[in-house]
Amino acid sequence: MLHSSRAILALNGIVMMLMGLSFIIFAKKMTVTIFPSVISNPEALEVGITLRYLMGAGSIMIGIILYLARISVRSGAQRLLLGSGIGFFLIFFTGLFILLSGKGNIPIVALLIYPFLGSLSLYVSTRRYQE
Repeated sequence: MLHSSRAILALNGIVMMLMGLSFIIFAKKMTVTIFPSVISNPEALEVGITLRYLMGAGSIMIGIILYLARISVRSGAQRLLLGSGIGFFLIFFTGLFILLSGKGNIPIVALLIYPFLGSLSLYVSTRRYQE
């Protein structure tokens, strides 16, 4: 199953949609967890919550595109997987930079989702023969 471009596109899409929903549902909790000092500044907290809503909507949109793309021809699906794999690693390294520079407290478990999806995407996108 994890060798099929269609399965990986579906997995990536579902995970992105679930993460998008969690950004929207837990916007305040995530903002306070990542940036604990905003709790004393209501305006900064509101900006953070608004940005989580936007991130959630963007993640849901990307998830829908990836999920619906699973029915594409193989070459198109492989290109989408290549692009999403690079994108997942970009998100991971950006989050790692934020964590290591002390600019925010991103939970490690949440951060580790991205290299997992990125590795799967890149692996399947570079396979010559697929199911």
